[in-house]
This record gives sequence, C-alpha cells and structure tokens, in this order.
Amino acid sequence: MNRKWQFAGLILALVACAAALKVDVNNPALNGHIEKLRAANSITATFTVNRIGNDLEDHKLVLSKPNLLRWETPATLVVANGTSILTLDKKSSQFTEEPQTADSLKKLLSNDVIWIWSPFLDETFLKPVTDARAGAARKVKGVAVKELNVARGPKVITLFVDDQLGYARGSTYQEDRGGQKATTLVIASELVLGKDVLAAGDKAFTMPAGAQKVEKLASASGWKEVGPIFSANCGCHVARVTAGLSLANYKGVMTGSRSGAIVEPGNPDNSILIQVIKGSRAPKMPPQGNLSATQIETLSNWIKDGARE
Repeated sequence: MNRKWQFAGLILALVACAAALKVDVNNPALNGHIEKLRAANSITATFTVNRIGNDLEDHKLVLSKPNLLRWETPATLVVANGTSILTLDKKSSQFTEEPQTADSLKKLLSNDVIWIWSPFLDETFLKPVTDARAGAARKVKGVAVKELNVARGPKVITLFVDDQLGYARGSTYQEDRGGQKATTLVIASELVLGKDVLAAGDKAFTMPAGAQKVEKLASASGWKEVGPIFSANCGCHVARVTAGLSLANYKGVMTGSRSGAIVEPGNPDNSILIQVIKGSRAPKMPPQGNLSATQIETLSNWIKDGARE
C-alpha cells in the first residue's frame, strides 16, 4: 500500500479514536437531573449509606432555597441556617459554630454521600465534572433506574436516575479505606421535591434542646496538638502495639494497623481513625467512653490540613 494512504488511514483511525473518547459533559440525563432538582424549592431525602463491610447508616437531608441545609447521620447533625454552620456531635450533645459562606456551604455539598443532590443549591455543580455517560438499566429496591456514570475529577460516581421521575434516587462509588478500594452505596427510600421554601427559623435548622455550644478550635498544626489526645484516650494502643497499631508517636499513627492506613491526609471523612472514633465504622474506639466533640474536631482538622508532624 502507498505510504501516503497508510498515513491517511492512520489519521482516520486516530480521529475515530478521539471521537470515541470525546468527553460528554452535556449529557441529557444529567441535565435533566439538575433541572428537576432546581425546579423545586426544597428537597427532603431519607436515605441509607452502605459502606460495604460496615453497618448500614440511616441519613436524612433537608435542603431549601436559597441556602439552607440540614444533614443528620447516626453520629452528627450539620445545619446551615443561612448565617452559620452548626455541627453537633450527637454523643456529647456539643456543637460548634462557624460563619456560613458560599464556599463553606459548597464544601458541605461536595461530600460524596450527598453530592448527587447538591446542584439544588450549587450553581457550580458541573465545574468538576469531566464526563457523563449512560450506563445499564436496572432496578434499585424495585424502582426502575438507569445508571449514569459521572466523572468528577479522578473519581467516578454512578447515579441511579429514576426512569419515571427523571432525577437520581441514589448513587454508588469507590473510595480508599485503609489502602484498599471499597464500595459505598447510597439509596433514598424517600425523596420529596417540595414546592414551598422552608424558613431559616424552622425547627429543622436549629440545634436540639439541651445541646451545648463549644468553641471551634483552630487547626492543629502537628503532632504536639494531637498526640496528647491519643495518650488520654487510647491507652491500649499507646502503651503497646495492639492489632498491629501504635498510637504512641507520629510514625505509628501514619503507618497504620495490620489492615492498612488509618489516616488519609486531607480527607478526615475517609480516614478510618475518624470513622471508628465517631462510631460510624466498627469497631467503635475507644471501646468505653467517647472523645469530646472538641477532641474529634482537633483530629479532623489535623487530618484535613495534611496530618503534618
């Protein structure tokens, strides 16, 4: 074959390959999901979070225009009331308060668990999306849905879009837990798109009676702030190596246990250390007693800021 035609064939093949790999952010199903949510004035979602291998968690999310949020989990309650973000540790009945800004609300909404419903309040929802492609048809809890695989940076989150309603009832994604990939499944048993705007003074956006406000700590700069927390609460892992884990020093914490890493720098929610301390992952630690909301926040902030020594 003439080399000219060989080269032309190669060009055509590359063009076809590029077309096959073309990013499809303007996906009709994704756009329909966003439009349906934004047409409502409030959203109430009752759903379960199944981190495969852990106990099933019951969650409830309430969103209302223009900027209200309530998200309740077994361990915490987070409320954004338009002026402040209140975070309650349910076991200690203590909460912290910080100013609500557009960025702080967006950060809450970017959590993988509730991200699929975030376009209701987040106008920049599509900004991190690099691709969206239709997947298989299936049934989830008896409801006919179509999968929609959405690439959000390096992570792919699969939405379950209800065939009749046109918006997502749940999602599934993989996350790193202790150095291993694990699947999380989010399924709504009830999802209501409301016509009425909820008031900031509504009971849903206030702390429960008896909850005590505590001061929000500044981010822990290093081991000198977090080490004493382990010494005071985690004697078994400080005095000796237990289950392959030592909390006596920075190296031990960052090395992790026999199962792998317990700290994911920059991501406290995905860190096994925070999950077992909050009781959202078994086994709950410490076995007797609980860390205070202030101590948990200190550890979370330390991890969020990179878990530096």
